[in-house]
Amino acid sequence: MSKKTKKYRNKPRNSGSIENSKTTRLIVLTLLGIIGFGSVIVKLIIVQVFQHEKFSVVGTRHLKNKQELPAKRGTIFDRNGEKLAIEIIHYSLAVRPNEMINQSHTIRKLSEVTGFAISQIRNKIKNDQSFAYLAHRLRPQTAHEIEKLKLNGIVLERKSSRYYPYGEHAGQIIGYCDYFNDARAGVESVYDSYLRGVPGYALFIRDNKGNRIPDLNYPVIQPIDGNDVVTTINVVYQNILEDELKKTVSQHQAVNGAAILLNVISGEVLALANYPGFDPNTYHKFPVRNYRNIAISDQFEPGSTFKIVALALMLEQLKFNLKTERIFCENGKYKIYGQNLRDHKKFGNLTLQEVIENSSNIGMAKLASKFQAPLFYRYARDFGFGTFTGIDLPAEASGILHKPTDYQKTSIPYMSIGYEVAVTPLQIACAYAAVANGGKLLKPYIVKKVVDKDGNVLLRNKPRVTRQVINPAISRKMSLTLEGVVENGTGRSAAVKGLAIAGKTGTARKIEADKNGKNRYVSKYISSFAGFFPVDSPQYALVILINEPKDEYYGSQVAAPAFSNISKRIIGIPFENELHLTEKAGLIDKITSLW
Repeated sequence: MSKKTKKYRNKPRNSGSIENSKTTRLIVLTLLGIIGFGSVIVKLIIVQVFQHEKFSVVGTRHLKNKQELPAKRGTIFDRNGEKLAIEIIHYSLAVRPNEMINQSHTIRKLSEVTGFAISQIRNKIKNDQSFAYLAHRLRPQTAHEIEKLKLNGIVLERKSSRYYPYGEHAGQIIGYCDYFNDARAGVESVYDSYLRGVPGYALFIRDNKGNRIPDLNYPVIQPIDGNDVVTTINVVYQNILEDELKKTVSQHQAVNGAAILLNVISGEVLALANYPGFDPNTYHKFPVRNYRNIAISDQFEPGSTFKIVALALMLEQLKFNLKTERIFCENGKYKIYGQNLRDHKKFGNLTLQEVIENSSNIGMAKLASKFQAPLFYRYARDFGFGTFTGIDLPAEASGILHKPTDYQKTSIPYMSIGYEVAVTPLQIACAYAAVANGGKLLKPYIVKKVVDKDGNVLLRNKPRVTRQVINPAISRKMSLTLEGVVENGTGRSAAVKGLAIAGKTGTARKIEADKNGKNRYVSKYISSFAGFFPVDSPQYALVILINEPKDEYYGSQVAAPAFSNISKRIIGIPFENELHLTEKAGLIDKITSLW
């Protein structure tokens, strides 16, 4: 080993530098500790002071339970105060098996009160379950009896659901509420914001056994019940329409049918029927197609009921005289622009009055050759065709009315007899109401008013004139012409002794696509009758439509007799089976009192 190395190794370390290093490390550690401790202090201040409320909620969230208190849905009434839809209170029964002190005793008592078999209850309870439902839709009386037993581990949940006292009557008008009491279709849907009310809620704290204890720090927010809706429907008239419609559809083995009764002065819908229908109490048991409101959502070629448009134009614009204007009807066969047109009978020379009374398609088509396309379109539009009526029900169809720029050579003559257009039964009813009331097209409506629980009116629908379609003098002439249809023409089977009725039959062939996708007329028909009564002081407009009747298919054979029967019953002429609905109505309060 060299002397130099020895000298180096024996040289003592610098004690000052070591001390400085230790001091530096100590200072750094101290600073880090202060910073860390300070961060904790700052975080505690933020959590405890500035975010106290937030973390208090988070910390107790697993202990708290918010229970919604459902609002009572408003009642739907007919125009005379009959209840069409009401709210029923019921209870769900559940158990907490691990809280039962004596399970056998509890099961036996529940069986005695509910009527359920002991084995049935026992099968639903498992000892390792914390919660299990035993039954739903228990009546309040049963729930109160269970409460009196003061059994441990029993839970009763208060619920509400919709009940429709008249069953299938007016089902497509009222609509329905589903299992969760959410509105679906009809008045229930359109006026849901008024009917449903505002739910309340209550907060509970759960203990270690899962029991709920009211949280006194939070007051119970009581629900605000929904408002009541008063419709324009007369439930007795509704039953009459449904009864006669069902008879007619069944008698003629038709696919379906619709009928509408309007107040011609106000536009109120007094009754609206579709068959087949459905019971909103058990809506899930019916095919979805039965929910459809055919009277406002289905479009069809109307046939001769549409001839009032051409008649109005001829009387008001062309100044035709009903008695002196004559037309040769080609003895039942006529070719127009290469297409064959036929009448149901062989007619020769007829006056305009006779063309309407006998429903001559050839006579009307030949007279329509004098029409100007824009003027004819305006009259059809003014009568409300090709546009929505604005009724306060969902899923209304607008119909089809082509513009003059889309017309072909055959369009005006065929439209004048009710082809190349599509309408709804409601549009036809509104158009005939306009003829009856002096020429005013009214907006139809189904709800008269909405009232709160104190009787204050929140909404009131009033008669509204959409436009003046024809002048009163022309309206009167048309009324007398249509009265002649019932007295002397194709509408004779709609007549009622002692009652002046004006109306028009309609028979239209249906169009279906062939295997190549081309639309063709087939041997299926839509039969209809539209009219109003009494003629001297019109009150009611009534439309009957029967889709695809078998065997007989003319409107005079199928729809007109139904019109007659309905008119008899509505106007007060004695008719059998009139009392059963009134008796049923008297049972409603008895039924609802059970709940």
